[in-house]
Amino acid sequence: MSSPTFPSAIEISCGPVTAVDLALYAAASGDLNPLHLDDGVARKAGFDQPLVHGMLTMAYVARLFTQTFGSGALLALNTRFIGAAKRGDTLVLSARLGACDDNSALYHVRGTTGAGSEVVSGSARVRLGQASPATAAQITP
Repeated sequence: MSSPTFPSAIEISCGPVTAVDLALYAAASGDLNPLHLDDGVARKAGFDQPLVHGMLTMAYVARLFTQTFGSGALLALNTRFIGAAKRGDTLVLSARLGACDDNSALYHVRGTTGAGSEVVSGSARVRLGQASPATAAQITP
């Protein structure tokens, strides 16, 4: 499915996610869970690196849409975390057009690590006519 105003597919790549990214997100969000920040805690929990905050992953998904359609275009975002991203991973976020009308579109979302492990799925509804979209297809935080 495609539309003259809504692209059939969009994608961005965010990362690699650094310790600074995780620390800044933790400070801004108040989520100071050491599983996201401390190598030793992550190892004790069975991970080789601290985990990326799920809500940081969701923020990157939102960026996929705001960078493409503009800052006020995202009407709804539904996500399901189906895996874990770790510090050092690059997140590859993509969306395929599911349905659209003259003013809004529904996209199906998929997010993986650069290695192909699935981390997030979901959907988003966006509208046209909001702040200017970015022209870059690849975004690096």
